Amino acid sequence: MTDLDTYELCNIDPEDISDVLVKVENSFGFKFGDTELKDTKTFGELCDIITSKVQGDNSNDCTTQQTFYKLRNAIADTLLIDKTGITPDTDLQKLFPKNIRRQSFKNIDEHLGFKTKILRPKHSITGTLAIIFLTSLVGLFFFGKQDL
Repeated sequence: MTDLDTYELCNIDPEDISDVLVKVENSFGFKFGDTELKDTKTFGELCDIITSKVQGDNSNDCTTQQTFYKLRNAIADTLLIDKTGITPDTDLQKLFPKNIRRQSFKNIDEHLGFKTKILRPKHSITGTLAIIFLTSLVGLFFFGKQDL
């Protein structure tokens, strides 16, 4: 038992503790239930509740880091290069020359087991180009006949 377990919360101003709880909720991305802290009497109990919510809601894994290592391994395996040479600062144009880029990403997708859609343009760009194309065709159809 530590000092935190015995430090009672009864001498703390309720407004101060509510401000702290709001900051904890915003920082860790969870909300306390209406009656969840009702029987909490010590600082240690409060810490235990916060710890259990953080461990339950958030994973200790860094998904960005995991993604980098999985993608790095897939690139190294498909291009048959040393994975230690691939860092977050590696120039992708050096790894994927234009003449083999599409095939390389196809192989990486197969290695990962899902489509990364790395070379696909955004839907907004595709949609905008399609609208411009259709508008051009319509304009050509209606206004192109007047010149004949």
